[in-house]
Amino acid sequence: MEVRYEGPVPAAKLVDMRSAAQCAAAHPQPVYDGSLIVHDGHLANAVVWIKDGLQQRVFAPPTEPVVIDQQGCVYVPRVAAAMVSQPVRFLNSDREAHNVHGHPAVVSSWNFLLGRQGAEETLTFAKPEIGIAVGCDIHPWMRGYLSVVPNPYFGVTPASGAVTLALVPPGEYVVGVWHETLGTKEQRVTLAPSGSANVEVSYSGS
Repeated sequence: MEVRYEGPVPAAKLVDMRSAAQCAAAHPQPVYDGSLIVHDGHLANAVVWIKDGLQQRVFAPPTEPVVIDQQGCVYVPRVAAAMVSQPVRFLNSDREAHNVHGHPAVVSSWNFLLGRQGAEETLTFAKPEIGIAVGCDIHPWMRGYLSVVPNPYFGVTPASGAVTLALVPPGEYVVGVWHETLGTKEQRVTLAPSGSANVEVSYSGS
């Protein structure tokens, strides 16, 4: 699965951390807003998942947690995805205190403090939801996104814009693609027994 971006890429905005000296000191180089990252037409930080076609199947969630760290007052990774009931561990690697405030529309909201370096909190989610915004009320520029999907066939695109959904059973599916600023797209895919499919989805910039 390849996710592309066509058109001019807007200049990234500089993140102003001067209100928190420890945060600014963690970055000797300027930090830019990561809401749209494009490399040679390839779109990073897009969530790809099988949206439709697996309703009659039941999958055991992974026991390995998805880790969302806070490093230099930035979420790492900015965009993450987990399966329903998979642990999601929020970690604070900074000496600076952070709170982790989720703003979902479907799952229960959360807001807790990670007040020291090494503090962590683990959550699980019983229902799926795509593109949950996560922020820190102490440092308003901190922004991340978590997607919770109902099956194990998902990924977040790296700089190459490509993810592989492996071991998908044969069938007819709708593949969803979500990006924080560009929205959601869908692509129908038919997968033959022992077959594979190369799927490309493109977003257009203004």
